[in-house]
Amino acid sequence: MRSITLTESMHDKVVWRSRLGIEVDFSTATVWDDVRHAQNDVSWGKLVWFPQAIPRHSFFMWLLVNRRLKTHDVMAKWSVTGNTNFNLLCCSLCMTGPDSHEHLFFECNFASKVWSGVKDRARMADIPEQWNAIYDHLVGIAASKMAQHVISKLVVAATAYFVWQERNARLFSNKKRSPEKLAEVILTTVRLKLHTCRFKNSVQVHSILHDWKLPRGLLIEDDDCG
Repeated sequence: MRSITLTESMHDKVVWRSRLGIEVDFSTATVWDDVRHAQNDVSWGKLVWFPQAIPRHSFFMWLLVNRRLKTHDVMAKWSVTGNTNFNLLCCSLCMTGPDSHEHLFFECNFASKVWSGVKDRARMADIPEQWNAIYDHLVGIAASKMAQHVISKLVVAATAYFVWQERNARLFSNKKRSPEKLAEVILTTVRLKLHTCRFKNSVQVHSILHDWKLPRGLLIEDDDCG
């Protein structure tokens, strides 16, 4: 980076010499694009990171889609001494199946009941209660700005987040919530987020506002949420 004077009648300006040797106007965005190691976009990027997302849920979804959660099956691969028999451990939600990504989202009996309590609002009633099927559906709508598709991503992320939170609460404390209570928490969380969105006036959106008990004051001509 350097400052140059073109002529006495012109002001100095800061420019950036790119890695290709081209001088361009300096901006943090230009510098970042030039110095970072760029990779191809991943198919799941927009189902994790999107403007209406709840940040802590987005981070959790990043862990989930990359299988970075510390479930028992993952931790078993880290065991060096072999002193812990992870086969004896089970899901803290249902106390029957193994603790794994696939089981928790949402094949576990407890998690399945939670998902059943919210999936109609996400209009995903026909999607099997299996993470691979849910993931494939979300990837297919990830780039869509339609309100219902944004809501589907919000509901799935919130459901996964609170199921994991409940799993940890039962592991490390005596606190327990019923599937019905957890579904209520999820829907309330998404509803509060939707109050910050603005929706394009359409028949579909009117149906969404009715389903989520949202005020008509969220309608605008140009949509932010689809």
